[in-house]
Amino acid sequence: MVTMGTTSTMTGALLPAIVRDLGLDAAQAGLLVSSPGVGYVLSVALAGVLGDRLGFHRIWLTGVLMGMVALLGITVAPSLLWLLPPIAGLGLVVGFFDGSINPLVTATAESRSGGTLNLVHSFFGVGATTGPFLVSLGLRNGLIWRWHYAALALYLMIVGATILVFRISSRPRSARGEHLPLSKALASRPVLLGALAMLIYGGVEACLFSWTAFYLVRERAVAASMASLAVSAFGGALLVGRFACGQVVERIGYKRLIVGGSFIGAVGVLLLIGLPGQTLPWLGVALAGLAWAGIFATVVADVSHRVPERAGAVAGLVCSASGIGKIALPWLLGQVAQATGLPMGFALVAVFALLMGVVYAFA
Repeated sequence: MVTMGTTSTMTGALLPAIVRDLGLDAAQAGLLVSSPGVGYVLSVALAGVLGDRLGFHRIWLTGVLMGMVALLGITVAPSLLWLLPPIAGLGLVVGFFDGSINPLVTATAESRSGGTLNLVHSFFGVGATTGPFLVSLGLRNGLIWRWHYAALALYLMIVGATILVFRISSRPRSARGEHLPLSKALASRPVLLGALAMLIYGGVEACLFSWTAFYLVRERAVAASMASLAVSAFGGALLVGRFACGQVVERIGYKRLIVGGSFIGAVGVLLLIGLPGQTLPWLGVALAGLAWAGIFATVVADVSHRVPERAGAVAGLVCSASGIGKIALPWLLGQVAQATGLPMGFALVAVFALLMGVVYAFA
């Protein structure tokens, strides 16, 4: 999860430096930050289905190897055309990891899957916090953006070696010996509405990770090295919020946490664009992170618990839907920003956050 958090936030934190170095406009920047979602969508659904049949240890290792290749490709890419494929490849890391960890945890934790999965996902916040912080530190000390990706490749190598050392249960218990048709499992109402809500969640989270630093630099004249710390603040809020949700979600209830968090997070986005100055908008970023922190893990736990016979496939579907959102909404924000300005783009993010809560209220 630390790997996933670092990988997911790296491009957003480095976006101002990449845009300056390659001479990109807002629309091209939107294409860049949305491209990892392509790799995620392709890999997370496949990881869930194959994991139910073949086991998850190999899925993890495959994600590590493909991620290392992608990161090394980024360090030598001379232009946007050559940069897009390896940036998209970063989504493979998150997809293969997500598609392995989530079904194993939900199957093992059973009735407390929501709380346990939120605790596990809190470590995503560790990576999402420390990654942008280290980016800020590196940029202030003259480290070019390409070498940040090279350092992440070295870290991923250590993660792969660690996975090789430990023996991990190959398949969730819920996937063994069951014959529920896959089409029936995936067509159920909770799974479909959960997938739609996750599509929106993936998009709004990716928009804040990818565009917050760029927004603060363009609209509030914040230095690039400082603006990346706002991305770190969002990741830190996810860390704190997911740990807190791990303690209380079983008492609050899965649906109440998801719907309420959606609405409160929308308020946070509006505060980001509405509060004046260079530092006050960070309050909106933090509020959105705290409010949305428990949504991803709780949706996965909820829908997987309702269809335990196909836990891997169901988790893969809803996570894949979030990946589609990671592609579509950051790209859409870039198009809106190009046409009407970044504030209007973030206002659209707030509208989608409200819609997410409405959708899951009927799940």
